[in-house]
Amino acid sequence: MIVLCSSGTTRRGAVGRFCGAVTLLAGLVVGGGAAGGGTATASTADSAFRPNIGAHTRIATDRLPVKKIEKILQADGHVSGSGVLEVDIDRTDLHVTGGQPRVRFKDGFQIQHELFFQSLGHGKAILNGDLALKPQEIQPVIDAFIAHGITFQAQHQHLYDLRPMVWFLHFRAIGNPLRLAGAIRAVIGVTSTPLPQHSPPNPQTPLPTRKLAKILGGDATVGENGIVTVTVPRTDRIRLGGVVVSPDLGVSTSVQFQPLPGGKAAVVPDFSMTSNETQPVITVMRRKHWQVGCLYNQETAEHPQLFFSHMFRVGDPVALAVQVREGLDRTAARHP
Repeated sequence: MIVLCSSGTTRRGAVGRFCGAVTLLAGLVVGGGAAGGGTATASTADSAFRPNIGAHTRIATDRLPVKKIEKILQADGHVSGSGVLEVDIDRTDLHVTGGQPRVRFKDGFQIQHELFFQSLGHGKAILNGDLALKPQEIQPVIDAFIAHGITFQAQHQHLYDLRPMVWFLHFRAIGNPLRLAGAIRAVIGVTSTPLPQHSPPNPQTPLPTRKLAKILGGDATVGENGIVTVTVPRTDRIRLGGVVVSPDLGVSTSVQFQPLPGGKAAVVPDFSMTSNETQPVITVMRRKHWQVGCLYNQETAEHPQLFFSHMFRVGDPVALAVQVREGLDRTAARHP
């Protein structure tokens, strides 16, 4: 599936859909609308909500109060085919370069907050995501997580040679979706992230979006600056804090392509892997000369435990997509 996003970030503000991919596997039955109001405090008790769910039940797409969440966050989002709302918020105040050869990362490429909301029914939702931070913002953000009842899950770099260096803090929470939105908006408020952010119309890209999606076996979006993101869902059953979650809740492999002159692209896959998948993936990618930026966990209380690795390479986007697919073939990712 290709989603053309009129986005201030890569996957925000979908304006059109073009069928092409197998239906996503999903994780939860969703029932009941979300309640509004209340204080901006999230519930982090993993035992607080245990829905009776099946592994492959499709999530309803009309149960999250999407417009209200977007209004609270001051940014718009994209609802996936499985009903997960993703809101990406750019760090447009940061001007980052990275990789070899050195590339200026344009807005919408790698340096953004990523927020994923999935309805659990009965007025509850799970929020999972990460924030892109300057070093001096790390401790205030951790304090804000604690103050607003959000579980702090991980702290790391995605690529080792960014200038200026950007750190990523991962988090999750369960609660009323509007309260979750208010809580994470308050956390973002301790950073210098520019808000509000709005979606520019009709994003265009010189990249062969459909071909990239077909090669990788994922769902593609086009965002600002011609950046293409392809998300390739895992096909196994993932629990986070005791809840079965959709593959769209930030636990699958995503691959970003930033157009460069001469028909080239800077490509960053973020591989989602179980422990026994890490060495096969890293081995095949290193043999193809990909720069391995990191290897880390980004969630706690996750089963099976997933490991993530951001990698970097510049070249022909189609040829690099074929190489990334070879890495994906060593995982439980969806096949083309």
